[in-house]
Amino acid sequence: MLRLINQFVYRPEATFATPDFTPQALQLAYETVTLTTADKLALWAWYLPAAKPRCLLLYCHGNAGDIRDWVQAVPPFLEMGCSVLLFDYRGYGQSEGRPSEEGLYLDGEAAWNWVRQRAQAEGLPAVMLGKSLGTAVAIHAAIQAPPQALILDSAFASMREIAMTVTPWLPDAMFPNLYESEKRITAVTCPTLFLHGQADTLVPLRHGQRLYDALTAPKSMHVIPGAGHNDVSGYPEYQEAIQTFLAEQT
Repeated sequence: MLRLINQFVYRPEATFATPDFTPQALQLAYETVTLTTADKLALWAWYLPAAKPRCLLLYCHGNAGDIRDWVQAVPPFLEMGCSVLLFDYRGYGQSEGRPSEEGLYLDGEAAWNWVRQRAQAEGLPAVMLGKSLGTAVAIHAAIQAPPQALILDSAFASMREIAMTVTPWLPDAMFPNLYESEKRITAVTCPTLFLHGQADTLVPLRHGQRLYDALTAPKSMHVIPGAGHNDVSGYPEYQEAIQTFLAEQT
């Protein structure tokens, strides 16, 4: 049962990039970073510096593909002055290990530690963004060491509920608790921006609304009409909301 759920939750094989792809193909400056987790795994990451940095952003990507696919999301952040660390979870891309909930939390901690240290060295505020699966990772890391600002894109309240929706033919009792973000987010203390597509069918808007309601820290929510799960970042309102939020918090 757990293997079936994992096939839905973790999809590192769903990459469309060529094996030798690097950010150089997009004419982006970058450096390759190797992160070491608390349980001694090596994670693959790229650091992409902004020309005129105003903050350093950790990007926790979604469940499908690896950083070769997700680097497409980085240019708008570079343009708004955010240097970005993009990393792969264990079992994704060239990162060691196999994905699991506790493992991904350790991965997020390792990446966030690197970002905080680099941001301090560069005299920049450190911020964090999670996309879909990455929202659970970002929430965990933000509880351990609060960022200046947290952005949650297409966040879910409970991965168990999402999995149950996708596989309605299976008995509910067969599903273990998994990434229970609604319960965890109450411990987040930093200013948080929620972004959600109004037409998201994979992670319905009500999930983001529940997380928003559960959070007691300073918060704002931007719902993008017509946007779905995978195309939400393509709407102009998405980048505008982030730029406004970061200008207020950094």
